[in-house]
Amino acid sequence: MRLNVDFSGLHNAVRRMGAGNIEVEILQLDGPQREIIDIELEEGKIIDDLSDIETEDGLLSHRGDQILLYIQDHGSRVEKALIDSDRANKYHVADCEKLEEMRVKNRFQRYVITNDLSGEFPITGVDSTNRKKKIEGKIRINVCKYCLNYLNYGGYASNRGAKDEIFQRFDLNQFFETYSSFFPHKPRRYAGANDGFYTADWRETSRSYRSSKNFICENCGVSLKGYETFLHVHHIDGVKTNNNRTNLKALCMDCHRKQPHHEHMHVPHETMKQIAVLRRDQGLGQAHNWEDALALSDPAVHGLLHKYRGKSYRIPEIGYEVRNQNKVVAHLELAWPESKKGIAIDRKDQETAGKAGWTIKLVREALSDENIRRTTSKYY
Repeated sequence: MRLNVDFSGLHNAVRRMGAGNIEVEILQLDGPQREIIDIELEEGKIIDDLSDIETEDGLLSHRGDQILLYIQDHGSRVEKALIDSDRANKYHVADCEKLEEMRVKNRFQRYVITNDLSGEFPITGVDSTNRKKKIEGKIRINVCKYCLNYLNYGGYASNRGAKDEIFQRFDLNQFFETYSSFFPHKPRRYAGANDGFYTADWRETSRSYRSSKNFICENCGVSLKGYETFLHVHHIDGVKTNNNRTNLKALCMDCHRKQPHHEHMHVPHETMKQIAVLRRDQGLGQAHNWEDALALSDPAVHGLLHKYRGKSYRIPEIGYEVRNQNKVVAHLELAWPESKKGIAIDRKDQETAGKAGWTIKLVREALSDENIRRTTSKYY
């Protein structure tokens, strides 16, 4: 149906206010275009330089998606890499010093960007004795240690004694979930993720169980009345067809994603912020120790918390709202109100809190402050 609406009165009012025309750029990523991007990243997209990669938050992204980056062409080293994956090029998950070195040297080597989280990557090269013979295969390779160090992932940089353990148990699914707050989209497929085994009556079972718990998270205690979709029902034994009430537990989305083997869960940043606000309003958001701080905070700032804990900083407040004339103007992931300092994920929060007299750093800026210790790893 065609609508005929006369906007002349509105336009005249705008002109009287002295407002002019502005140009806006709308990036349409829904529908077919979104599907194309998803497929490209899942299958791997070859790029010839790093200008296609955004690194504003220190993480690697492409058109709103979190990605990882690796060099597919191993040249004459491909045979050794296929035999021993430790000799293969590492993949990158952050804008680490090794990538910066590659930029400076203009050595881009046809990187592949992908969000396939299986951990296995196709590599190519040539026979070491016959360079006309191409060799290819698929192997499981390791994450770049510079990246872990840069992000202080899991306390990698601040806990020297645990470095090997953190590196060995690194999991791509968990890593992408940890930083999901930075990205509007999630990968179409997580390695091992399958949500297709719920019983036919699961929706009603879930609603009934959550209602019986008054929509209160059984882990952190936050009441989600009015925000019922933020409360999930967790299968304790991991068997999705076992709906025995003794096997069920009502958990807010934040507590749910922190359960073992739930690394594939994506929690939007706005949802995480709202849960943090509800906890604080209900007197549940106070971190009395560092374990509380880790349990209550967005996993995206855990690297910072490990760093601050090692430096004997004061425990920050979690999910703090900055107010100006009794109006909430910004949400901080971590805050030290007495000194008006804090950490934000969203640049808009940084700007609005700054106007209210706060000193705010984004996560990347805070991680780069003292850029922790360097690591060494041979192949990239």
